Amino acid sequence: MSKKANIVKNYLTGKLKCAEFALTNTCIAQCSFCNIWKQQPKVFVDREKALTAIDRMADFGVSHLTLTGGEPLMHPDIIAFVERAAKREMNNAVLNAAPQLLLRKEMPQRLEEAGADIVSISFDSGDPEVMAASRKIPGIIEQMKEAMDQLKKTSLKTMASVLIWNDNYQNLDEVCARAKAMGFDLISLNYPTFSESDVYELGGEGINFSKGQVVEGLESSIALKRGKEYPIINSAISMENIIRYIQDPATVKYQCFGGRRVLFVDWFLDVRPCMQLPDKLGNMLTMEEKDLLIPPCNQCNMSWYRDFSAMLHGLKSVPVWFESLEGFKALK
Repeated sequence: MSKKANIVKNYLTGKLKCAEFALTNTCIAQCSFCNIWKQQPKVFVDREKALTAIDRMADFGVSHLTLTGGEPLMHPDIIAFVERAAKREMNNAVLNAAPQLLLRKEMPQRLEEAGADIVSISFDSGDPEVMAASRKIPGIIEQMKEAMDQLKKTSLKTMASVLIWNDNYQNLDEVCARAKAMGFDLISLNYPTFSESDVYELGGEGINFSKGQVVEGLESSIALKRGKEYPIINSAISMENIIRYIQDPATVKYQCFGGRRVLFVDWFLDVRPCMQLPDKLGNMLTMEEKDLLIPPCNQCNMSWYRDFSAMLHGLKSVPVWFESLEGFKALK
């Protein structure tokens, strides 16, 4: 069965799920809007337990798996995890905050051979000085250009992961133009949010926005999406839903299925509704699929979880699927 067929099968049987799997809290980048890199002790998920967890996620209906961190490429077994996800017909993406890691040990070629589909690189500004300062990685743009050159020699799709923050929320058009010029196949927008999670610490001055500023950034993003000049995978309908949440949570059309259909698994293999909330639903090695039958949530504007959830509301989600077709170009 192909990865696309696996998605269709799980969708038609009502089992379709997506998951993020954080492999480690170790990271080279020291981003101003994330505190994961400060955590002690440093943790790397156990290889064999992680492989079992990936199998169990597949059994639960997870058809898209994003491998994240910290920095997932710092995990010595990243290739084994990609191979297992591909073997279980999971479309999979590997996130990257430090492009220098893609320049080591023929990493793009190894990821391609293992069965990865997408490499998503953090890209918050096309200004080399701003990027270097915000992530504390000197020369990060030059490293990214080299990494993109290597990735373009493979069949991997590349995605610029753009956080809306105080440097770019008024000039997202410029950021998207630079990402496109650099050769990214896709662009994903991440909405600014603070986290209440004890493992995934997000926040900081860089995203300390007023509600009006967040709405301004989202309205600009919606215009860019509907202008169709850039391959933005976020749905404009979902972004409008986030604006409703910010302005009046009672008016949202699409509640979040975080923990039910969209999961976060941390480096301890604990399953959480999302990165944002402190709740634990169980451990992936011992819990059952029925443990995920929790009510819909409406407590945050976490982009990945709310965007995927907007696609899982039955017939009401048909327009969202059509708007997100750019993202499906990345599926093999």
